[in-house]
Amino acid sequence: MFLLTFIFLASLSVCLVWEIVIVYLRWHFNYWRKRGVCGPQPYLLVGTFPKASAGQCNLLEELNEIYLDFLYSRYRVSQKFVGIFIARTPKLFICDPKLALEILTQHFKSFHDNESSEWTNANVEQLRPCSPFVSTGEEWKARRSELVPALTINKIRSFYSAMRDSAQKAIEFLTAMGEQPQDAKELANRFTAQFMCNFIWGIEGNAFNVPQKASATSLSPVHCMARDIILQSLQCVRYYGSTAAWPWLRKLQPVRFFPVAADRFFQQLLADALNARAKQQTAEAGGGRGDVIDHLQQLREKKSLNAIQIAGHTTTVLIDGYETGAMLIAHCLLLLARNPRVQRKLREELLAADVADSFDALNELPYLEQCLQETLRLFPPLPTLFKLCTESVTLKNFDDSTLTVHPGDGVYISTYSFHRDAEYFENPDDFWPERFAEEMGGVRKYREMGVFMPFGDGPRMCPGMKLGLSEAKVAVSELISNFKVSAGVETRTDNKIANDSFLLTLDGKIELLFHRRQ
Repeated sequence: MFLLTFIFLASLSVCLVWEIVIVYLRWHFNYWRKRGVCGPQPYLLVGTFPKASAGQCNLLEELNEIYLDFLYSRYRVSQKFVGIFIARTPKLFICDPKLALEILTQHFKSFHDNESSEWTNANVEQLRPCSPFVSTGEEWKARRSELVPALTINKIRSFYSAMRDSAQKAIEFLTAMGEQPQDAKELANRFTAQFMCNFIWGIEGNAFNVPQKASATSLSPVHCMARDIILQSLQCVRYYGSTAAWPWLRKLQPVRFFPVAADRFFQQLLADALNARAKQQTAEAGGGRGDVIDHLQQLREKKSLNAIQIAGHTTTVLIDGYETGAMLIAHCLLLLARNPRVQRKLREELLAADVADSFDALNELPYLEQCLQETLRLFPPLPTLFKLCTESVTLKNFDDSTLTVHPGDGVYISTYSFHRDAEYFENPDDFWPERFAEEMGGVRKYREMGVFMPFGDGPRMCPGMKLGLSEAKVAVSELISNFKVSAGVETRTDNKIANDSFLLTLDGKIELLFHRRQ
């Protein structure tokens, strides 16, 4: 009898606990319904993203399905915004590009923080909290104002010869490797690592050491550390996805976006660079070389920056230039390899121009610009913008109904969806650079419509945009001038994105063949 009573009470307790868990998981599911906002039906643990949660697709693709369903009247009335759920957490998804542009510009004071600021724990991180991308409020303004002057077009112009030298090393590397297939992403990362070492610290990158064996790799220390940061960040994004239903776990077990080894490495690299520069300036008269370290040294006393803040700024510039620039280069080479007509047309423009000593001449090449912008349309570096409401604001829907967004509400904007919308871009899956020709309105037309924002928009637009574009122009122009590029057999022929990529990239390896032109 006692045993039966115990079993009954235990079973009752389990059922009660399970009911409490179910109530907890469903607690917010009427959040948007009570506020008059429609949206897809959420499910336990996975919210409105069952396929992405199961690893069947990228969250961007499922978000795009919601975008198409609700903007184009599958649900009777088109919606400027819909309610979605990340596990049990409500988010407002913006489907109207004009409203998205308003949020990023006119309503910026109500959305000046990024959701990623909540993902960074200053108790376990040292360098990442210094980034203007994750800083909040007034601190964001201070961090951005410290960094932006180091990334102006004039600063980048002064390093044009260094960029071309890095591209020449890439050409020599490919020549030494022969015509065996190359991983375009790794090649692009070698180029950006090589240049960023010069641009930030004024050191030799050694990123193009030729491996002794065809199957071996030989990466420089900076390249290895930058790669490890990207890999660690991907693991963090996965962790935040897996704990979406239990966000309190993140406080119990916080994770780092930057590995401990990377923090130590870049702090030591900064110290070594500053010491070497101090000795050189003592031995030689003259000014600095105008790199990022020079700029940060000048700020050190004016704004009382400490060594961690300076090192944090160097890693912010590094990741912008290393990863964003490399992704643009690799995807552009991929699209050119698939499209011989476009590749030939671009090569004709490059060979007819004299850009050897002129950064401005390179920037005036229209078809090169169009090729890169079309690449950014298909593979935007910021495919989704995750904003946090910081000040209440009222948004109006197509039917003139209104919604007041409150501080703490998360707002999602899918640039990926805008960029691939056939309403704005004819045959959106096709690589057609001519759509960005000036006679057709150019980039400005699409930006003013709010349908083209590969680096975001408004005051918090990516500060590394000009740097990434400049790197890509130099790398692509030099490689296409010297090689015919074709896709390898292992490279997919469509633009399917990787299921687990948070910095949008093609699913699978980008394997390309580089045939030296005579």
